[in-house]
Amino acid sequence: MSGTGRHRMPPLRMIGAFEAVARLGSRAEAAAELNVTLGAVTKQLRALEQWLGVELFTGDLRNGSTMTLEGRRLAMAVTAGFDTIKSGVGELTLADAAPVELRILAPASLSVNWLMPCLPRLEQEAPWLRIRVHATHTGEDWAPLPHDAAIRRDGFAPEGWSREVLFQERLGAFAAPGLVTEGADLATLPLVEARTRAGELDRWLAQAGVAQVALPRQRFSHFYTAYEAAIAGQGVIVAPTILAEADRAAGRLVPCLPAVQVAGAQHALLVPVSSAAAEAVATFAAFLRRRIAETEVSAGSFF
Repeated sequence: MSGTGRHRMPPLRMIGAFEAVARLGSRAEAAAELNVTLGAVTKQLRALEQWLGVELFTGDLRNGSTMTLEGRRLAMAVTAGFDTIKSGVGELTLADAAPVELRILAPASLSVNWLMPCLPRLEQEAPWLRIRVHATHTGEDWAPLPHDAAIRRDGFAPEGWSREVLFQERLGAFAAPGLVTEGADLATLPLVEARTRAGELDRWLAQAGVAQVALPRQRFSHFYTAYEAAIAGQGVIVAPTILAEADRAAGRLVPCLPAVQVAGAQHALLVPVSSAAAEAVATFAAFLRRRIAETEVSAGSFF
């Protein structure tokens, strides 16, 4: 490809189509949101690649593709730009409004290990917004619970809810620093896992080439219990990098074979289409996207 406009801004219609695909994770959903045909979205993506002179997607756009590293970098930049615009508009329209309370449902592990620590920063950025988080558990009937939006990792969106993919987990292995020594054989270390995340440990071990382990694994009812056991030094746990990043940065956990990761579940933001708090939810969603992008950079991997 040869770029024709590297020193100029690409037309907004190209950027708009790319932003919608990056945010929604689907050309079809982007086309529906933009009220254009699927072919029109594909045409704009190809035009943007030609304009920039780089490939943003691998494979044939018509038959499914994934973002290249350049595509992910552009998506982060475009998302930040759009969020800044939305934030500016929101400040103008909501500056004199009374505080708005948002009721958010979120998985317990994500709430404790990532979302709740982010909220003081959100309050600084949007002082008119108050977030009340209700932690949910695997198997819980969450839909009847009072809420304005829900973060779910099971991919299920009831009729009448919109769905925006926030991120896909990247699963790595982590352990307390005292448990893992240099040159330690992973097959000889104790392992912990949650019954609610069955199969993740086995998939990671297979990817790492560990065919057999020496010790029986400890199983806990919920992930957050197993995670705390790993921090306490009771075993190696396979966990999403987004949840483990703060503990890794603080030295409470260290990665085991950091180059070995497997894909986990998607997390999506579900919002009732009849929500009366659409503007506040949009501000919350924009904040989530920024924090996720920052965590990606901190962790050194995309999830």
